[in-house]
Amino acid sequence: MFEGEVQIKLMEKLIKVLKDSPINDYKIKEVHSESAELFYVLNKLETSRATNIEEYEVTIYIDREDKRGSATFSYYPYMSEEELRKEIEKRIYAASFALNPYYEIPSKNDAKLEENASNLKDFTLNEAAEKVAKAILKCNLGEGETFSATEIFITKKTRRILNSRGVDLSETTYQGFIELIPGYEKDGEEVETYNSFKFSNLNEEEITSKVKECMELTKARFNAKPLKLEKPCKVIIEGEDVANYFEFFSYNLNYSQKFQHINRFEVGQSMQGDDITGDKLNISLISNDKGCSDSTSFDGDGVVLHPVTLVKDGVAQNLHGPYNFGYYLKVENPTGVLPILKVEPGSKSVEEMKKEPYVRCVKFSSFQLDDDSGFFGGEVRLGFYYDGEKEIPVTGFSIAGNLYEVKGKVNFSKEITVESDYIGPKYIEVKDMSIN
Repeated sequence: MFEGEVQIKLMEKLIKVLKDSPINDYKIKEVHSESAELFYVLNKLETSRATNIEEYEVTIYIDREDKRGSATFSYYPYMSEEELRKEIEKRIYAASFALNPYYEIPSKNDAKLEENASNLKDFTLNEAAEKVAKAILKCNLGEGETFSATEIFITKKTRRILNSRGVDLSETTYQGFIELIPGYEKDGEEVETYNSFKFSNLNEEEITSKVKECMELTKARFNAKPLKLEKPCKVIIEGEDVANYFEFFSYNLNYSQKFQHINRFEVGQSMQGDDITGDKLNISLISNDKGCSDSTSFDGDGVVLHPVTLVKDGVAQNLHGPYNFGYYLKVENPTGVLPILKVEPGSKSVEEMKKEPYVRCVKFSSFQLDDDSGFFGGEVRLGFYYDGEKEIPVTGFSIAGNLYEVKGKVNFSKEITVESDYIGPKYIEVKDMSIN
């Protein structure tokens, strides 16, 4: 029997048992993952590996008066019908103790799925992994520079969601993932840094450039000195932590926050206050982009995804979020969970931001943003301080500010970055932050 026929038989058995069970609805998530993996130590290939994994996740829903409960379990090919029935009985019992207000699950939707834009589909997984490896090894290491460990993962994932209301959606996505530990040694002392990045589009020149940047930042970390400033200073934040700043606004427009009455903003309200002296926010959520590895055409509930404008010129436009909370709010077509935050670039280039003294924060030990207090900041492992004449690498300090006080005063860069789940300004500029 061929692999595809086996999968059909497994699904038929599962659906038959689910339909015969005393449940009200069900959802099945089937994921088939294939990967090519390369593991290097000091630029020498130590291990290569391939994986091929099939996973089934089943969610059952039960109704008790005006309440609904759910429970999830894994379905394995070796399970007999009797074992499957017993597993479902256990989950029904568990779901009866976790009841929520009743909600519907998505029904069949004939909307056309957006095709995944990744160019990784143009190569075999092994070919793509080898191209990534060559791009990394293009970096000519100088004296004292090493790559202690490098791991490369290229994954092809075919995902299918079907439920008892007629939803049956499937798509294939691709993701590349690199873990890199560059090291630098001088005069008997050594420092290493951990770096990782995801991608869905293979661009060898971009990979080489990112790896070179990781090495340069490792050398900067080696040379970094403790920073002590006695007064507030302008701060430039860059990298993945920029997305955390913008996620605050998205978070406060989520259905779940609105339903629980803990949202900070309402549709039609300015999210940056009445006196905006910085750049105005323009934020949307999208499902697919060529460079974003989290791209998907439908969410975990089987909702077909479409772009949503959240904020325009600083004013909240729409809410968004999971299907069940949209149902609670009586939204006609809940958006579902869109994976990519897209923010329009700002008015200043990073070179303009650098014309006066600043602290540029590159690597945080942990960037924090508290919704209740508005506090944001954290300990900085690597930064650069510019005193008006020269820029030097610094470490061992923290920055702190209050988002509710500065949200209308922040400038965003013209330069953009593309991450796994974010497209938007690569830098933000915040004036008069405390440096400790």
